[in-house]
Amino acid sequence: MARPIILIHGYSADGLDFTPICKRLTEAGILPIDLNIGNYVSLNNEITIKDIAEGFDRALRNNDKLNQGQPFDAIVHSTGMLVIRSWLTNYGAAVGHNVRLKRLKHLIGLAPATWGSPQAHKGRTWIGALVKGNREPGPDFLNAGDEVLDGLELGSRFTWDLSHLDLLGEAPYYDSGTDTPYVAIFIGNTSYTGISSIANDPGTDGTVRWAGCGLNTRKISVDLTRTPIGEDGKPTSRVSITPWAGRVDIPMLPVEGKNHATLISNPDPDMVRQILDFLNVADAAGYGVWLDKAKTWSQPALAKMLVNPGKDAAGLEEEVKAFFGHLFLSADAEMDGWQQFVVHARDERGDPVTDYLIDVLRKEGDQWVEFAEMYTDVHAYGADASFRCFHIRLPKGISQASVPLQIRVTASTGTALVAYQGYGSDDDGKTMTATASPVIIQVNGFGDASLFYPFTTTLVELVLNREPSPLNKVSDIFKFLDVQESL
Repeated sequence: MARPIILIHGYSADGLDFTPICKRLTEAGILPIDLNIGNYVSLNNEITIKDIAEGFDRALRNNDKLNQGQPFDAIVHSTGMLVIRSWLTNYGAAVGHNVRLKRLKHLIGLAPATWGSPQAHKGRTWIGALVKGNREPGPDFLNAGDEVLDGLELGSRFTWDLSHLDLLGEAPYYDSGTDTPYVAIFIGNTSYTGISSIANDPGTDGTVRWAGCGLNTRKISVDLTRTPIGEDGKPTSRVSITPWAGRVDIPMLPVEGKNHATLISNPDPDMVRQILDFLNVADAAGYGVWLDKAKTWSQPALAKMLVNPGKDAAGLEEEVKAFFGHLFLSADAEMDGWQQFVVHARDERGDPVTDYLIDVLRKEGDQWVEFAEMYTDVHAYGADASFRCFHIRLPKGISQASVPLQIRVTASTGTALVAYQGYGSDDDGKTMTATASPVIIQVNGFGDASLFYPFTTTLVELVLNREPSPLNKVSDIFKFLDVQESL
């Protein structure tokens, strides 16, 4: 028997949604006995993604075909990616001792919600419960899966913490060696049509952002505290950037004419052939050869993702956009693509900074100017506004060079008794309030790298000092009484 293939569906879906994919795989010679379709509960308000991952492990251990610890491959759709990534963390086991990483040989993500979905926070509303909620009579009636949707929300604490385990850890989970899985990511290059198109957001397949599905990730640390200290306890620079997570190129591969649903309901035959070839990858050299061919195959589909839809094009079908094209500034102009930034602001104690503003300017001649040509969508994570997700369009050519940047930060505690303090490039401490001028950091590039890289997600951690006011004096929060005067 060949290596088993496990299939894990997405939020509010069903394992039988994989039937078209399974049919194509069996037609290509994979035996039905080797296909193992998972099915899990997502429309329950108390169940978390970690619970589902634990349930997945229990199902593995109690399955006669899968309980021997033998290697397997996995095909996941949408939220299924977060389920299997959560399972792979294995309670924080080190990479060299993580048996789950050694066991999973190939991971295929079909429109994976690697960084969540712009639709997730909408699903927890009353109308979301009516549209997506459980319709079966019983205790879960109209449950929309609040905890799962919380993990899927843009900028969620769950995806931030998970990425620090599997993408940004000291040793990568998805490396070129045989003790970690090889990963392939496919996503449709179109969004929904018909009545469903009203939910479309630019730069998405209708549910998942193109820039938020791949595993190519970096983290930038912006430390505005008095003395920046790295994770090793030693002084470090105010701005630093990690290498690409995984140290292996794991990009998204566009599929022509498919959206989030049709990618699996009507799978592209060429995509299925790419999947079959990928399942035969056995080493780093083989992965490199496969990836080069896959990128060439997906290039025509990628071209359609480089067309600027215009600032106000979300939720409209192509015919409508064509008819009203004169209304959309820069519509149809070619661009470098889309990028996503997830920002977390905290103080030196690790506590969240929820009221802040961060701007990035570039230098034009002698002037610092805003990126006016970038359409930016900002979403603050509902449970903790210190986490925010930024989605931007990259104008043509901006990712080809290292651009001098200026980062401006404003923050407020909301009380005069305590203030945030930030140290900019001049190393002078500044009291930060809602009305004070911002703290400024000059960034003259990241070595030979650019801040902007199409179809990736970059994490940014912003660290500030939180100090009692007034600074450098006895504060208004705590002071000693003059005992002699009171006696």
